[in-house]
Amino acid sequence: MQIEEKTINEESQLIELIKEGVNPFNYIKNERDIDFVSSAVAHINKSEDSYWDDSAETLLKSFIYYLLFKAGETKTLKRCKEIVELGLNEDNSREKIKAMVECDERSKVLFKPTEIASDKTYKGIFETLNNKLFEILK
Repeated sequence: MQIEEKTINEESQLIELIKEGVNPFNYIKNERDIDFVSSAVAHINKSEDSYWDDSAETLLKSFIYYLLFKAGETKTLKRCKEIVELGLNEDNSREKIKAMVECDERSKVLFKPTEIASDKTYKGIFETLNNKLFEILK
């Protein structure tokens, strides 16, 4: 991923830049960059069971696609965290988030596994992603 004049190849480098205040959305040029950002965030402080990290990555990727392709949305990881918090705290959050991401086919498809998960799993995925975003957005 190209950030300013630097080529960032390691997830740990990207996480450090994000912690320093760099907004990765400003540098996303293609799907590979989306994959890189999603993976870097979702795999910090790895969970005992990789299912949670992998699911958090898929959920984050859904939100990144949504934010990138929805006009008028704030394109930041902080906004992703706000959507995650909506998922954790709002009544009918599945329906609300589903309605949001339906504007982009990739977002919709990527959200589907979380949407159809049991309540406990749904909450666990959102909590995992929330914790990871909290870690880098302190």
